[in-house]
Amino acid sequence: MIKFPFLLSLLFGISGWYTTHAQPRILSLTDAVNLAVENYPSVKIKMAEIQAGEAEASAQLMTYKLPTVSFQAQALFATSNQVRGTSFPNGGTSISSTGSIKANGYSADAVWSSFSTILGSYKIANFGKKKADETMYRAGTEQAKADYEKEIFDQKARAADAYLMALVYADAVKVQQKNLERTQEYFTIIQATAKAGLRPGVDSSMATAELSKATLLLLESRRMAKDQKIKLTQLLGGGSSDFELVADKFNTTLPQLTASSTGLNISEHPVLQFYQKRIGYSEAKAASIRKSYLPSIMAVGALWSRGSGISDKIDANGNFNYNASLSGLKFRAYNYMAGVSTLWNISDIFKTRQQTRAQEFLTQSYQQGYNQIQIQLQGELESADLQYLSALEAVKQAPVQLSAAQDAYDQADARYKAGLTTIIELTQAVTLLNRAEIDQIVAHNNVWRAMLQRSAVNGNISGFLSQVN
Repeated sequence: MIKFPFLLSLLFGISGWYTTHAQPRILSLTDAVNLAVENYPSVKIKMAEIQAGEAEASAQLMTYKLPTVSFQAQALFATSNQVRGTSFPNGGTSISSTGSIKANGYSADAVWSSFSTILGSYKIANFGKKKADETMYRAGTEQAKADYEKEIFDQKARAADAYLMALVYADAVKVQQKNLERTQEYFTIIQATAKAGLRPGVDSSMATAELSKATLLLLESRRMAKDQKIKLTQLLGGGSSDFELVADKFNTTLPQLTASSTGLNISEHPVLQFYQKRIGYSEAKAASIRKSYLPSIMAVGALWSRGSGISDKIDANGNFNYNASLSGLKFRAYNYMAGVSTLWNISDIFKTRQQTRAQEFLTQSYQQGYNQIQIQLQGELESADLQYLSALEAVKQAPVQLSAAQDAYDQADARYKAGLTTIIELTQAVTLLNRAEIDQIVAHNNVWRAMLQRSAVNGNISGFLSQVN
């Protein structure tokens, strides 16, 4: 008595969970566009490139903002042949020996020695190189951000178009399902009348062929619908393609032209903005190259100390005393240095002049690329206008065609049942009606796709997206 209510509750709970999770999720066009922007790898790649560019700019500009400080220390056991000890330049590859000449000539005796340095420098004057580099890196970051915005724009357009295509194929499945049911209906009647001897056998064979054809059309439409869903899912970043599309808005209304969707949006078009930022970066890079040959004035300072196992004093014979113990590591001499320094490779002006010219030529090529894209977009916009107007005309004619095809089918069906016509006329009417039903959904959807294309070419896809909510 106690277990039964528990089991009953568990059964209902499992049933409710299965019902909830078995139903496919509803995916609107707006949701699809948002998912595409959030999840698709190409968008994440562009964001990572922005972050990488910003980090690289910060790293490069550190040379102007912070002083350079280096520290080195060494302890060496080495011969001092002819000199007072050995030191190793940590930043180089050669071993230098320093000190005075020994009175007793060459000696291979080895002692411990030590050396340590703290060296600092800071650029106090750079003749505009810092500002030029900052401008170049800032322009590079702006170019990366424009590339990111362009990728978001392109991804929105691709996802929206894939969604509209998926709607067409989904509606085509419904049309072919209806066509199959219609064919099945008259197939059943013809089969029965043919068996009764009221219809010729050829009618039964033709009806069977038409039924098979309708089945194949349905199977093919389902395959194409599923394939388009898979393509849409890829644009959304992957995952399951088991979702339902929202078709009501696109099957009952048509998009309207807005003031923002007419003409080419040159000042805010994401593609043109990217090309402009690329020109700006190239110009800033040329200015940075032009300044790079100029010198920098640095404030420098250093502290260093030295220890050696060779004594500072000589014996009665004029020879230095050697001590091979670790006591030679103790620092005995301390030094410091402070001042300003500069190094100017004047001959670099010839190299940087050619590098600057090369970058300026690149800037000219980028400018021509911008002009070319603008011309292409203007042509594509005119083509999109033509397609939009053509789609509007087609959507007006589609209902006329559908109504006429429906009348032709009704008449052919009635005539065939009355024995006044052959099955050939009936099958032709069925084919005509099926084609008109497909044309109806395609014509309606083409208006939305044409509007999407206009908005994408215009550079203002938000105007299109605002009409689908």
